[in-house]
Amino acid sequence: MLKEEQAAELLVRCEAAVGKELSQVRGNLRNAETRAAAVWELLVIDAAFQIGFIEYEPHPGGSPDIRLHIPQGRLVWIEVAFLYPRFWREERKSEEVINWIFQEAKRRGISPYKIQYCLDGDTENKAGPIRTLPELHERREFLKTSGISQFFDNICYVPNEKHTFALSQYSVALSYTPNASEPYLSGSGLVQESPKTVKEHAVYRVLKNKARQHVVNGPRIVCIGSDQSPALSLLTAPGQPKVHDAVAAAFSESRSLTAAIVVRIETLFSSFGKFEQRARTDFFVNPNAKDTLTEKEVQAFRKLNFNRWRYTDALQKWDRKNNELFRRIRGSLTSRFRGDGMEIEVPANILVDALAGKTNLLKEYGLSEDNSIARALNDGWVVKSCSLKSGNIEAGEAPKVVLGMVPPPFSVYWPEKK
Repeated sequence: MLKEEQAAELLVRCEAAVGKELSQVRGNLRNAETRAAAVWELLVIDAAFQIGFIEYEPHPGGSPDIRLHIPQGRLVWIEVAFLYPRFWREERKSEEVINWIFQEAKRRGISPYKIQYCLDGDTENKAGPIRTLPELHERREFLKTSGISQFFDNICYVPNEKHTFALSQYSVALSYTPNASEPYLSGSGLVQESPKTVKEHAVYRVLKNKARQHVVNGPRIVCIGSDQSPALSLLTAPGQPKVHDAVAAAFSESRSLTAAIVVRIETLFSSFGKFEQRARTDFFVNPNAKDTLTEKEVQAFRKLNFNRWRYTDALQKWDRKNNELFRRIRGSLTSRFRGDGMEIEVPANILVDALAGKTNLLKEYGLSEDNSIARALNDGWVVKSCSLKSGNIEAGEAPKVVLGMVPPPFSVYWPEKK
């Protein structure tokens, strides 16, 4: 959701806003299973602070997370909730199992790009298909006893024919296509979190749980967010309950809830030809609430901005092998021509790594040989000036070193032979 450097700065700002150390949030940030939820709580505090004065857990354990003092209205309670995928454990196993299969293919000299997988599950479950998969520690046994070994043996014996195999004890089917090629690994599977009834929908379940959690005077709003839960997706199967169905059902049974804010952080294709994460917010008012909002209060909440920070990869409920990817912000590599040369802006931390030999700019940014920056670096352009440009941590931009570069002078000692 956010890089670690961003989360650290956000934590400092939120603690300054509420005037105390958020010890519980700090603890949750250190635990993979609660990390994303803790970051989301900080994002809600940060957004709420932009529209009014806030108190955090004024009655610890006995009140909602935030009490917001809106200049245009009354004191309003805000409950914070983050949605993880309901079947995240099965999703983690699925990821590992597919990785085991592809690694075994590579070990046997079979291109993993020729292997396709299909993940199914128990479709009778009302919450969505549940997959049967091996445990994370059962890799060796899985590859040895599930029949996959024979599947790969058949491919090695007859590599020019198509092969298929369905595992009897697990929710996995495999196929081998001899003419498939790079660069994409392919696979498919049933969406696990696909509830058949509104009462199995994650949003309904959260709202009902929050409605029972506290009894307080005044308006209560639940702020739900996620960058990974299928429950907030706009793409649903025909007949499957949608977010607004879940909210309406919960409101019809819960007069104590005044409103709900649902924020989905989704991947969009930007106008610059790149993918970026953006928050889309829906505001729902409970027509049956015992404490309703005034029009001025509604307008204040519609000003909540959840795009003040640039989002990045989802923080899953387990630590990845390469956590460095989630630690530091980096930023873009840019250039512009100035007079007889050019200026190149390089994120300072990337430049330090390049100086240490850990990476180089061509590799880090995938620059082709005809790129203007690549040509300048390869042709030995000279650094004429150097300055530091401040970063923007909300936008995920590290401080940058600005290099003024010019073409190398012509040689007078050893001129090139024509």
